[in-house]
Order: sequence, then C-alpha cells, then structure tokens
Amino acid sequence: MAEINSGLAKSDIWQRRSCPLCASNDFSVKPEVQAKSPAESMSWNEVRDSFVGLRKDQLFFSYYRCSKCSLLYCPWYFSAPQLEELYSQMPDNLMGEDKSTASKTQSGYVRWILAKTKTIDSFLEIGPDVGLVTSAIVKSVRPSKIGLIEPNLAVHTDLRKSAGSTQQVEIVQELNQLKSSGYQLVVGIHVFDHLLNPLADLKKLGKLSSDGANLGVVVHNEGSLLRRIITKKWPPFCLQHPQLYNRETLRAMLLAGGWNLETVNRSTNYFHLNHLAKLALGIFGLPEGLSKVIPKFETPVNLGNMISMATLIS
Repeated sequence: MAEINSGLAKSDIWQRRSCPLCASNDFSVKPEVQAKSPAESMSWNEVRDSFVGLRKDQLFFSYYRCSKCSLLYCPWYFSAPQLEELYSQMPDNLMGEDKSTASKTQSGYVRWILAKTKTIDSFLEIGPDVGLVTSAIVKSVRPSKIGLIEPNLAVHTDLRKSAGSTQQVEIVQELNQLKSSGYQLVVGIHVFDHLLNPLADLKKLGKLSSDGANLGVVVHNEGSLLRRIITKKWPPFCLQHPQLYNRETLRAMLLAGGWNLETVNRSTNYFHLNHLAKLALGIFGLPEGLSKVIPKFETPVNLGNMISMATLIS
C-alpha cells in the first residue's frame, strides 16, 4: 500500500479514506495528479480559503489510482464536519456566468434525460444548487412531488421558487433527512464527484425510488481528451472533488450501488466566449484583461464531462 510522500499528511486535520468504490486501501505508489502545493501538506486555514474559485496554481488534494478498481480518488480529504462548514454558505455554482446562459446548459441536460425516461410524476434532485434543473423539469412535466437535497442553506429560497406551484415539495440539507419516497426520476448534476460516500448514497437513493426508477447523472470525465491535454490544469482537479470518474469507473460505481448504466454520452455546456476565455486565462496565469478582445456570444463547448442514464435494478 502506498503512503503519502514525505510524511506531510496531517492526520489530525485530514480524513484518511479507503477507496469509495471498492473499500481497498491499496493505491498507486505516486499520485497520478498532484498540485504544486498539495492540500494534504497544508493547514486547515490555508486550504479553507481556497475552496471556491479557479487559480493559476490550483490547490487540491492529491489524486491516486486505486490498485483494485482503478478509481481516481483522494486518499486524504476533508472530514464530513469540515465539508458541512465549507458547503453551508457557498456562493452559487454558476462560475460567474449569466444565469440565462447557465440555464441553457441545464435545460439541455433535462431534455436529454427526459427523452430517455417514462412519464414521471415525482422527481428527486441531489445538489440542485439554485434550482435550474428543477425549474426546467417543472416546466416540462409538472410533477406533483419534488424532493430536493441541498446542503447550501444560502440557496434554499431560490430552490423553493424553482419548484413553482408543485403540490408537494420537500427541501432538506442531507439525504437522511428526506421523509418522502417512491420517486420515479432521480437527478444528480455534478454531484457524485463531490460525495464522500457515493456508493452508500446510491444505495439510499435506490430505497427512496420506485421500481424501475431512472437516475440521470452528469459527472466530469477524467478519461477525457481535454484532461489529457491540459493535465493538472483541468478545472475538475480541485478541492471540491474527492473522486473523479471515467466511463468504466462510473459504470462500476452505479452497478455496485444498485443501478444499471443504460447509456452515456459527452455533455455540452454553454458559455459566453469572452467569459470562457477569462476563466482559461486565469487558470494559465495570463492577464484576464485579454478576454476583453474576445466577442461576447454564447457558444457550446465540451469540457470533458459526460451525461448518463441508469435504471434501478429490481
């Protein structure tokens, strides 16, 4: 079993994790991806202030490859109480983009998901942020029951608005707090990269779902071409992601959690071109002011993400 280089991990600060997919403690001798200053070698105060945002020298916990199942994950990471503090008052997850443009991305996810599901009357979303997906689903299928699990209290008012006039709406911070069940569609958009125990949560979601329920998932693809090209500058290598998937490890995680992966495709995001350029310039340490010469128009881009549909195994 590999141990952290140079003995810098602070066991009294960071949680030591087994592989969240197979529970193995055996992983690659060297990290596959490591920041210039690895988070596991730093103090809580140093790391806490870098939890949000993109930077030239992005701070993150080192990613190792599980020797048993090949999942890419962080063996040292935040504890659950630390994450609760970090997520409780986070800003929205729009990355500075206009809400209308972000809505275009989320609406695209919804169209893809609904095209692969049966008629639904109940919907559960984990990590809905400000509720863009929820709003799009309400407009499309008008479910009578909605469950929303969002740890960030700061966006709960927006979430309530996104549910519109839906008869039954339950908004909680944690999955264990949800009282209703029997959901026909579960959606998690860029959520399973964030969860400390994704396998356990998938099993819980199965218990909250009806027979034959569908699960729509969007995650970052660590096997994507973009990740290979820009290596550790790839934005998903950040403090918010304790693990990252490729197509095979996502399939294995879903199956172990009681869900059969039916289909997976590359997903599309929409950005204003000048805003995308500003983000890229910041990541590579170039003057962000250069983005002012880039036209401001919406454009579809593939950022190395994948969208998938799974079905609950009876």
